[in-house]
Amino acid sequence: MAGFDGRPSPEVSNYLRNKGWRPSFDWRDTWGTEHAHAFTVAKAMQMDVLSSIRGAVQDAIDQGQTFEAFEKGLTPKLQELGWWGRRDMVDPKTGRVVRAQLGSPRRLRIIYNANIRTARAAGQWERAWRTRAALPYLLYELGPSERHRPEHVSWAGTVLPIEDPWWQTHMTPNGWECKCRVRQLSRTEAQRRGISGRPAGDMVKWHNKRTGQTEMVPRGIDPGWATNPGLARSRGLTDHLAGKLDAADPAIAAAAARDLVTSWRATALMAGDLPGEVPIAVIPPTLEEALGTAVRVIRLSDYTAEKSRRKHPDVGVDDWLMVQALIDRGEALRDGTNHLVFQGLDEMGRIWRAVIKATKAGDRLYLATLHRITETQRVNGRLRAAEVLREELGRE
Repeated sequence: MAGFDGRPSPEVSNYLRNKGWRPSFDWRDTWGTEHAHAFTVAKAMQMDVLSSIRGAVQDAIDQGQTFEAFEKGLTPKLQELGWWGRRDMVDPKTGRVVRAQLGSPRRLRIIYNANIRTARAAGQWERAWRTRAALPYLLYELGPSERHRPEHVSWAGTVLPIEDPWWQTHMTPNGWECKCRVRQLSRTEAQRRGISGRPAGDMVKWHNKRTGQTEMVPRGIDPGWATNPGLARSRGLTDHLAGKLDAADPAIAAAAARDLVTSWRATALMAGDLPGEVPIAVIPPTLEEALGTAVRVIRLSDYTAEKSRRKHPDVGVDDWLMVQALIDRGEALRDGTNHLVFQGLDEMGRIWRAVIKATKAGDRLYLATLHRITETQRVNGRLRAAEVLREELGRE
C-alpha cells in the first residue's frame, strides 16, 4: 500500500512506529495479537540488538526497501553487536544453555517478510474499513509462491463482506512466509464473482511447550497467526488506554474520557470509519460494586455505534459527551444485575438515557445505548428500576 509518491501510506508506517518493545527468547513467548502492539524478535534479548533490527525494518517500510537493501544495511550492525551465527545462550525460562541461531541471511529474510507483510495488512485493513461504503467486500487471493498450503488454495476466490468475522482470523498473512493477499471489491464485482459462504474449517489443538497451554488454531493457519493485524492493533490500543484510565484518579479519568470522546479515533469509530472500540466514559468507584466489576472505563464498540446510527440518527458526534455527563450528574437506576441506567437533562432541557452493561466476567463495561427519551419514558424507567430492586430484595 503506497501513496502516489511511492511512499507507504501512514497506516502502514505507523503500525510498527507505534508499537512497544518486548525482548523475548522464543517466538512462542509473544503470542497472537500481542504482536500487534509489541515489537519482538526471538533471541534478541538486548535492547541495542532489538533497536537495530526495528530501526532497519522501519526504514525498509518507510523507504520501500528491497530485502537485499535491508540485509546489506543491517548485517554489519548485527555482526558488530555480536548477534550473528550460532552461539550458546541461557534460556531465561528454563535456565538451560542452548545452542541458538542468531542472525543469518535466512533469519533476516523471515524477519523482513513477517514485519513488512503484517504492516501492509494492518494498513490495508484500516483503509478498507474506511472505504467499505464504496468497496464493501474482500477477495482472498493466492500470492506468488511456488507451493501453497492446501487450505490456502481452498480459500482462494473467497468473497465475503469486510464485516464478516472470518476476516478476524483469516486476514492475510496466515503463516510464516505466507504470501496470500486480499483485494477490496465493489458490490458489483463481488456479485459478478459470486459472494461466497464462509469457508468450512475446523479448529485443531496445538500445545505451546513454552507456556504449557493448549491453543485452538484454525486448520491451515500457523500457530500465532490467526489474527487480523489492523483490528488487533486497534483493540490493543484501547486495552492499553483503558488500563491507564482504570488506574487513574477518578476525576482525572473522567476528564480524560471527555477529551477522548472528541478525539479523531472516537469520531472515526462513531462515523463507521474505524473498527474496534474506544473509551467513552468512566464510572465512579462507588458504582463498581453495583455492577460487580473491578473496572471503571466504559467502552463504545463499533457495533453499538453502527446500531445507534441506524436506530437513533438524531444522535450526533457531540452528543456522545452526554454519557459522562449523565454519569456525573444524572440519576442512576438498576436494571438487572449487570446493567445500570443513567437518565438526565442536557442544557437544552432534553431528556437522555444511557445504558451501561458489564460483561458476565465483570472485566469490561460497554455502552449499550444512548438516546433521547420522553418524560413518560423517564418515569417508566424509575418504575422499572424500583421493580427490579423489589425482586432482588425478595430473592434475598
